[in-house]
Amino acid sequence: MSGLGNQTSTAKKIPTTPVVEVNNLSGLGNQTSTAKKIPTTPVVEVNNLSGLGNQIPTQKKQELLGLSGVTVEKFWEIINPVILMEGRKKKEEARGDFSQPSISILTPTWNSSLDWFVETVLSVLNQSIPNWEWCIVDDGSKQSEIRNVLAGLAEKESRIKVLFSEDNGGISAATNKALNMAKGEFICLLDHDDTLAPTALENSLDKLVEGFDVVYSDEDKIDFSGLNYIHPFFKPDWSPEYFRGVMYVGHLLCVRREIALVAGGFKSEFDGVQDYEFMLRVSEQTNKIAHIYKHLYHWRQVQGSISGDADAKAGIEVVQQAAVNAHLERIGLAAKAEPGLGKHRVNINPLPRKNYPLISLIIASPHISESLAQWLENFLSISTYPENEVILIGGNDAENLIENPAVKVLSLPGKFNYSRAYNLGAKTAQGDYFVFLNINLEPAVEDWQRHLLYYAEQSDIGAVGGLLVFPNGTVEHAGIVLGKSGKVNYVMRGFPTNDDGYAGSLVCAREVSALSRDCLMVSRENFELVGGFNEHFFSDYQDVDLCLKLRKKGKRILLTPRCVLINHESEKHRQENYDVVDYMLLLDQWQIYMDLGDPYWSRGVGE
Repeated sequence: MSGLGNQTSTAKKIPTTPVVEVNNLSGLGNQTSTAKKIPTTPVVEVNNLSGLGNQIPTQKKQELLGLSGVTVEKFWEIINPVILMEGRKKKEEARGDFSQPSISILTPTWNSSLDWFVETVLSVLNQSIPNWEWCIVDDGSKQSEIRNVLAGLAEKESRIKVLFSEDNGGISAATNKALNMAKGEFICLLDHDDTLAPTALENSLDKLVEGFDVVYSDEDKIDFSGLNYIHPFFKPDWSPEYFRGVMYVGHLLCVRREIALVAGGFKSEFDGVQDYEFMLRVSEQTNKIAHIYKHLYHWRQVQGSISGDADAKAGIEVVQQAAVNAHLERIGLAAKAEPGLGKHRVNINPLPRKNYPLISLIIASPHISESLAQWLENFLSISTYPENEVILIGGNDAENLIENPAVKVLSLPGKFNYSRAYNLGAKTAQGDYFVFLNINLEPAVEDWQRHLLYYAEQSDIGAVGGLLVFPNGTVEHAGIVLGKSGKVNYVMRGFPTNDDGYAGSLVCAREVSALSRDCLMVSRENFELVGGFNEHFFSDYQDVDLCLKLRKKGKRILLTPRCVLINHESEKHRQENYDVVDYMLLLDQWQIYMDLGDPYWSRGVGE
């Protein structure tokens, strides 16, 4: 696929219509009458991610047993009363035999421990709705205990279907057999040692019937003792770019059965990351993907499993990268998946280009001096992208202050307005792509523009920004989070630049709600689509407004940590740019949307 750098227009189309619950911003611009009282401290840094699990309302969970040494007899002593109770409910409520279930649970088993499997069974039997079936495929177990209990379950509970394979074909082959057994409109995946929350199927179906093809939930873990729920994982709403770098969807995953079959089921060559690779292919079939903000799945920590040790499966990153590379090739993106920083992380590296569209670097500053000219010369000497033009917008009579024929200098009369300055620069620009830049930046990587352009060229991406860091090596800007009560949060500020962030959010490209204008690339087409910057914003928040307007048009906003720039601007200067009137205008336009919470930064992680 070498030389495909400019061939994004021929890429296979994947659905780009925004998911309703995530990106439907229509009609929000003028709904100002119900705005809440404006907080006096709007900008908040989110950099403490510890202890955040307690910020979510508690939900009902199955009581853990933490058993050991469970025999077949003990298993039935625990399970029989539950099956009998279910039988009585069927008769009392005339619920029928559910020959056409709504959802099918797929579970492969292999030499499963009854200590754990008994709790898996309880979690299914105790579901809050009855219209499910459980398709279990035993993948050649040699232990008679698990085979005996499986046969008994199928005999005693009509909703449980069991298939015994003589040979061990692997987890993907067994899951495909279970998929072929399924009759439900939807399927979900459950491992033989994990458990479901009591309302897992009900909550999933409630969301699916809204018109979604796929739903996934938050999850947590069962600790090694088997007695405690630990490590709650709060996921973002569907984020396709982030998913290419981080296997974040995980469990509970429910998919429309027809789409699972069209996608081709599970592939044995990707055993170890089979659910992840399956979801990559599913995402090529539909964009109707929803996220449930509840921990509906409990992943058991087991020795020898990634749940208990991230290093448990040697070579897993190689298989993960192969899955992403196959996905990139199928959808026609000219990039290669490479090892990322941290465990189970993938970097997306654009392939070499054959052509280089002109990029217009647009810089606005009310005060232009000789030191600015020297900064600009140093800045351009570090960057390796060959086709740039520079447009510098200053205050009154700025044209003659920069003696560099490669720089076009414009004057903006009157009180300096950053939005108006950027719009003037964009009207003058000749490039198809604009990069709005703050002064005092220093590229930390010479190919920073290459990584921005790779994303900006994709038709469903509205804007892309880079990772901005302080001179001391800590994070300044890694995306903007919008929260309730009008909060505008600079997430993970102060983190070391080599930190993983929350679940890879600092080392992998990901969707965000908004970006800083200090380093913001947008195509001319997208910039004109939303009318450029709103010139009612004089100093601040025009970047947030621009990103929200692009999202309202169904575009994604991305941050890539492969583009890194050092910001030498002082904190005093940043504070001087803050304008409370600009902030009030932002709330006037967008507070109702902001109060819904940020789709790309889970409310459980904190705002």
